[in-house]
Amino acid sequence: MEHAHARIREVSERITSAESGRRKLAAFLRKADAGSRLARKVAMALPDGIKIAGVDGGIVKRSLHGFDLVMARATGVCFTYENGKVKKAEYHPERMPEPELFVLEALNELDWVHSASIIRQKLEIRNALETAEKFRPALLLLDGSIVPHYSDRPAKNSKVRESFDELISLYNKLFSFCSENGIMLAGVVEDSRGTRFCELAGETLASDGQNEWARNALVNARDTSLLFWMLEDGERTFAFQYSDIDESGEHPLAKEFGSFASRIFTFYLKTAKFDRPVRVDFIGNESNADTFASKILAISSHHSGYGFPSVLIEADQSAKMEENAIESICDQISAASGVMRLRRDSRPF
Repeated sequence: MEHAHARIREVSERITSAESGRRKLAAFLRKADAGSRLARKVAMALPDGIKIAGVDGGIVKRSLHGFDLVMARATGVCFTYENGKVKKAEYHPERMPEPELFVLEALNELDWVHSASIIRQKLEIRNALETAEKFRPALLLLDGSIVPHYSDRPAKNSKVRESFDELISLYNKLFSFCSENGIMLAGVVEDSRGTRFCELAGETLASDGQNEWARNALVNARDTSLLFWMLEDGERTFAFQYSDIDESGEHPLAKEFGSFASRIFTFYLKTAKFDRPVRVDFIGNESNADTFASKILAISSHHSGYGFPSVLIEADQSAKMEENAIESICDQISAASGVMRLRRDSRPF
C-alpha cells in the first residue's frame, strides 16, 4: 500500500507539472497571437423563431458462444426556439424508441468491434436524415464527429465492409440533403483526442530560438488540454480543414465523400468557463464558422462547469441504454436455444 501511495504521488506530481507547462504554453501563444489568428471572440446569437435539432444513439452489446448480440437505437430531438428559450420539443421517431436487436455470427474480434460501431452509426445517420426531412431545422447537430473515425474503417476484405459502404452512402445522402435544403450540419465532439490544432499552431510560429520550446511543446500536446487554458469562455479557434485533402483524390475522405471532403471544417469552442472546449466539425467553409459557433454557444452555455448543446443532451437522455438492458434478452435466448454464454460470463464462483 505504501508503494501505491508513492506511485500516486509521483503520477500526480507529473500531471501537475504537465498542466503547468500547458498553462505556460497557452499564455505564450495568447501573447504571440496579437492578430487573433489562433483565438477569437464569438458573438452569441440567441435563437429566435428557428428550429435546432440533435441526434444521438445508444448501444449495448454482449457475446454468446458463437454469436454476438447488439441492441441499439437512435433518437432525433428538435427544439423550436422563441426569444432564446425552447418553446416546443419534438422527437423522432419518439421520446424513447424501442431498440433494435441485431444478431451477428462468425466475426473475428476486429470485425466485431467494427460491426457494433457501424450499426450504431447507421442508425444515427439514418435518423439524422429522417429528422432533417421531417423538421427542416436551421441547424442539425450530431453527437460526435461529422464523419466516421479512421479506426472505424474496416479492411476492404472484411466481412463488414459492405455494411460500412452502406454507412458512407447514408452520410453522403445526409450531406446532400442538408446542402440542398439550407440546413446547417455539424458534429459536436465532447471529448476530442485530436492534435491537429496544435500542429497548425506550431506551423504559425516563426522558426527562431524564442519559439523553439513552444514548437516542441506543441508536438506533445493535445488540442483540448492546451485550449482549456488558452481559450476564454465564449472564444473559438480559427477554422481549419478537418484533414489535409490534396488534388489527387487518393485521400480516404475524398474517396468516400467526393466534393464534400474539402468542405469539412473544424474549430474548437469554449462554451463554459470551467469546462474543456468542444470540437465542432461542420460542412461549409471557413467563413461559416462564426455562424455555427454563435448558435452552438447560445444553446450550450447554461452551466459554468459543463457546456454542451442542450438539444444533444436531450437526445442522449432519450437514446442511451443501460448495460443490463440486454441481459434479459441473453437469458431468454440461452434458455430457448441452448446456446452457451462465454466462459468468463458463466463462472460458478
